[in-house]
Amino acid sequence: MRGMTGASRRMRRCLNAALLTVASSAPAAAITPVAPVGIESCDAFFAAYAQCAASPGVPEVARPSIRQGINTMRDSFRDTVTRNEAARPTIAYQCAQTHEAVRKSLIEAFKFDFPALPAASQALLQSTPPSASAARSSARVAPPPGPEVQQVAKVNAYTEVQNHLVRSHPLERQLAEYRRDNERVLKLGTKLGANAWYHFGIVDFDGVIDELEKAVALPGTVPEVDPQAHQLLAALREVNPILKALTRYQTTREFKEDGYKFAREQHPILVPKVETAAKAMDAYGTALFERELARDERRMATLPEDAPARRLLATSLALRRAVQRFEALGPKADTAPFLAALSDVSTANRQLGATFDGMSPKANSSCTGYADTVASVIGHGRDVVRDIRAKADPSQPAQLFNDTYNRSVRDRESCQRYEGRVRSD
Repeated sequence: MRGMTGASRRMRRCLNAALLTVASSAPAAAITPVAPVGIESCDAFFAAYAQCAASPGVPEVARPSIRQGINTMRDSFRDTVTRNEAARPTIAYQCAQTHEAVRKSLIEAFKFDFPALPAASQALLQSTPPSASAARSSARVAPPPGPEVQQVAKVNAYTEVQNHLVRSHPLERQLAEYRRDNERVLKLGTKLGANAWYHFGIVDFDGVIDELEKAVALPGTVPEVDPQAHQLLAALREVNPILKALTRYQTTREFKEDGYKFAREQHPILVPKVETAAKAMDAYGTALFERELARDERRMATLPEDAPARRLLATSLALRRAVQRFEALGPKADTAPFLAALSDVSTANRQLGATFDGMSPKANSSCTGYADTVASVIGHGRDVVRDIRAKADPSQPAQLFNDTYNRSVRDRESCQRYEGRVRSD
C-alpha cells in the first residue's frame, strides 16, 4: 500500500502540471477597435494592445482591466496633445517606449505574442529622446495593471513553479531511494570496505527557489496560495544548503576520505528537512489544485444547464473530486467515499456523452475520446478498490489510474482546442 500512496501523491503533482494555467484556456475574443490618437507610434501601440486583449491567452476576467488600461492611456495621450500640441514628439516617443515595456510585461504574464514595434517606432527609439522637461509635462503613461491582471500573472507564475517541481523534483521518491541506497553505509560506515559507495541523488532547488522568489515578489495577492508559497519557499531555503553540500560530498568522493562521517552526521538533519519540504510541496500543489476547482465551480454556475461547455466542465470537476478521494485512500481506508465519487463521475460522463451525441454537427472526435478516457479512469479506480478490499497490492491499478487521468487531461485540452462549443470561458 505504501507504493500506492506514493503514486497518488505523485499523481496530483502530475495532475496539477497538466492542468491549464489560468490564462491558457480562454478563447479568442473580438478585437475592440481603439479610437486613434493621431500619432503613428501611439496608434500602432494601441492596435497591438487591443489585439493582445482579444488573444486566446487572456482569460475573460482580465480583458476588461486590459481594455480599461488601453482607454486610460489613450485618453491621457489625446488630452495632452489637445492641451499642448508641442508635446506631440514627446508623446510619440513615450508610445514607442510604452509599447516595448507593455509588450514585455504581458508576454511574460500570458505567454502569447504581442505585436512588435513597427519600423517607425523603432526609429523613434533610436533617435535622440525628447527633453526630460517635455516628457514630464506630458507624463501620465501606462498605469500599472489592475488587480485582476496582477492576480492572473501571479497565479501563472505559481503554476510554472509547480510545473518545475513536478518535472524535476519527485522529492518523496528521491528520499526513499536515498534511504534505500545508503542504509548500510549510514549504519556500518568504514566496516563496508573500500568498494562501498555513497549515493545521494536529491537534486538541489536553486532554480525553483529563484522562480518562486520572483513569483512571490510579483504585485497582487492570491489569498488561496500565497501562504503555502511562502511556507514552501522557507522550507526549500532551509534544506537547499544541505542538499548542495551532500551532492558535493558524493561528487568529490570525500566519503572515501572521511569514512562516511559527514554523511552520518548530516543524515538526522537532512531527513526531517526533506520531509518538511515534501509536505510544503504537497500543500502548495493542493492549494493551486483547490483554487482551480473553486474557480471552475464558479464558472460552471454561470453556464446554461444543458450547454456542452457545462457538461464538459461538470465531468472534469467530478473527476478531480474523485482524485481527491483517491488520495485519501490507505491500507485500511473506507473505500465507499471514493466509489461514490466515481459514481458521480460516471453520471456526469454519461450526460456528457449524450450531449456530444446530440450535437449537430457532431462534436470533434477529441471530445468523444475524452469521454472514453474518463470511462477508463473510472474502471481503473474501481480496480484499486477491488485490490484494497482483497488486501492485494493496489499499486498497479493506482498507477494506471494516474496515467489514464493525465491522458484525460490532455484529451480535454484537445477537445477545448478543436471544439469551440465546449469552451467555458
